[in-house]
Amino acid sequence: MQIKYISFLLFTLCLGNRNALAQNSEDATINFDNEVAGKLPTSWKAVSSTWAIAADGTNKTLKQTGKNKPDQSNICIQNKLRYQNLQIEARIKPVEGGKEKGGGLVWRYHDAKNYYVARVNLVENNLKIYKVTKGVRKEIKSVNVKIKANEWQTLKVAMIGYTMNCYLNDKKLLSATDTTLPNAGSVGFWSRADAVSLFDDLKIKNLH
Repeated sequence: MQIKYISFLLFTLCLGNRNALAQNSEDATINFDNEVAGKLPTSWKAVSSTWAIAADGTNKTLKQTGKNKPDQSNICIQNKLRYQNLQIEARIKPVEGGKEKGGGLVWRYHDAKNYYVARVNLVENNLKIYKVTKGVRKEIKSVNVKIKANEWQTLKVAMIGYTMNCYLNDKKLLSATDTTLPNAGSVGFWSRADAVSLFDDLKIKNLH
């Protein structure tokens, strides 16, 4: 009986490992050139605030247009991709904002109350990494940076296991560890309060 139980336990663990691996999507590159202006792409979900395709010159981008209360996070999630260990990169263009002006990347997203986010803020002149657990946002690490409005910035995060590194315009600025959210989750874009921003050229690598 004990041998049968151990065999069953090993089978269950193996099955769980296969399911965990299945949650990790392949590498992906996403732009919005073929999307319809004024609409949200079908593979994206506006968790909070108003998101839609908008032009930036001849280029099409995903734009956060809502001007919301100071404590609201504006989140838009790619609803078909999931990653645990990953490198995520996108271009972000801060356009408007009073209390907040900028935007960021979301990863290991489970729901609106549990995820990681790295973001730039022109008002505070900094780059920060946060964890959000049970709806409470807590800073993990930050660094002061100078960022100009209405200019594209490239934000990148790499995370393997519990270690994360954050880059701005190809320069590594932050390194941190956190064990709070170890499992695979969705990825997406983020802004805060009244920060109106453009997002484009999302690139994700699965770091096995």
